[in-house]
Amino acid sequence: MIELNLENKKGKIKINSNDVKNVLELRPDFEYIQDISETISQKNIMVYDCQLSREIFNMEDIDEIKEEIGKDIDESYFDILFEDVRAYLKDATDEIEEEIQDKYLLDNVRCYFDVYNIDETFTDFKFVFLVSFKDIKIASLTNLSKLIGKRQLTGASKFYS
Repeated sequence: MIELNLENKKGKIKINSNDVKNVLELRPDFEYIQDISETISQKNIMVYDCQLSREIFNMEDIDEIKEEIGKDIDESYFDILFEDVRAYLKDATDEIEEEIQDKYLLDNVRCYFDVYNIDETFTDFKFVFLVSFKDIKIASLTNLSKLIGKRQLTGASKFYS
């Protein structure tokens, strides 16, 4: 857990990464959330290792489609499914960003995610979720999320299987 001392419209506030984790845990679409904020040296950024709930993208639907059209599915189908997952997480990220801004009365909150692992059955999506409480370019958040995702993929994640 880390704690930030910030100033909002009403004065000085303290925000700890457990409080933000609680916001994430209220979402039924995030199955697991682990605070890994202490593992980075970036100031005013919190990071979480997350897993998307298995109910969000149901493989039974995909299995039914496989049976209907035959065993040979073009790989582009999985590219489309991956883009659906990314779009879903982007919408969730926007909602969380707005919720955190409203909760802490801060305008400079930026959230970003990076999917770093998908199992072969397309039922297990692991991603890092970043929450920045400072002015930062989206390119910087993108690069940071990719670096953290690569680190999690190499075994640092408790969810990695």
